[in-house]
Amino acid sequence: MQKTDHVIDLAGYKKEDLTVCLGCKICASVCTVNDLSISTSPQELLQTLFLGKDISADNPLVRYCTGCYRCTQACPWDIRIPEIVRALRDVLATGSPFEKAFKGSLDIWGRVYEPYVLLKAVPFLIKEGYLKHMNRWIEYMGIHLPHKVKKINPSNNSNGQKGGTL
Repeated sequence: MQKTDHVIDLAGYKKEDLTVCLGCKICASVCTVNDLSISTSPQELLQTLFLGKDISADNPLVRYCTGCYRCTQACPWDIRIPEIVRALRDVLATGSPFEKAFKGSLDIWGRVYEPYVLLKAVPFLIKEGYLKHMNRWIEYMGIHLPHKVKKINPSNNSNGQKGGTL
């Protein structure tokens, strides 16, 4: 029960705030996890949490919630389910390697330092086979690898005619 209260506090709520949930399950109808053909309901997660029952790290919302806030936008009471899921991940220590790296970067520098995040995530990337996407990630971070530039022959114009004009 104390664990439940801690999760609710971490999410920035009081237990009484969650009693407003109507059980309408609109949140489940817009949940992106359900788009993956994984049946889950944020409303049931709230109910389980409110009743003080244990939530395992294998819960689909804990594992796959993207934090898109579609459920919050659809909720008549604007209950922020992704923040509750994030608090659950913190309590259950199930954060992804990237989340841990982001938090580590924030603790050290007070901001996200991308090279640090990348270095902390390298073991995970190697283990899961994500290194094949490394070139795109490096370009996304603004570090461009040298690439061959096609030489333009100044004597040919774009139509292939010799003696181009300026």
